[in-house]
Amino acid sequence: MLMLHTARLVLRDLVESDWTLVNALSQERTVTQYQTWLRLHSPAEALQWVRNGMEHNALHPRQAYNLALVHQNQAIGWLGWGRPTDGTQGDYDFGDALLPSMWRHGFMSEALQGALSYMFQSLKARQVFGECASMNIASARVMEKVGMTLSATWIEHDDTTGEAEEHRRYAIDVKAWQDANKIMRTG
Repeated sequence: MLMLHTARLVLRDLVESDWTLVNALSQERTVTQYQTWLRLHSPAEALQWVRNGMEHNALHPRQAYNLALVHQNQAIGWLGWGRPTDGTQGDYDFGDALLPSMWRHGFMSEALQGALSYMFQSLKARQVFGECASMNIASARVMEKVGMTLSATWIEHDDTTGEAEEHRRYAIDVKAWQDANKIMRTG
């Protein structure tokens, strides 16, 4: 089982009981507004989502990482990364979700920094990227806080609603990550 430690968090592989976290996330409109993959309709769907994540975590060689963010023995969020379908943008891309009661405490920035450390040091990634809707200012800010920079913008059309929305991609390569961490250690 993968377990990463940051100053305040433990990032660990999903376990079946994390379905309650995923179910709680799926009930928060402020979360599902931008995290469409979390639009689950029942506790059974939340349990299946966790089981799917656990199956991905168990594959050899491992291509995906689905981790619960744990603070004071309470699961408060999810952070996942894996090999993108189109590897031209980077070695890994990621997604995340945090319970709204935990927002504005720096937990997601801390978790992402820990995940980037693992991706660059242990997995030998050369570049990592994340994407968000332009209106999702909090997600963009998390990526900026860990040293990621805007690398692309584009318009996505939602076939269901007919709406168009601008999206952003943020990226960081291993050199920029190393440079940023030298500054953090000495600054």
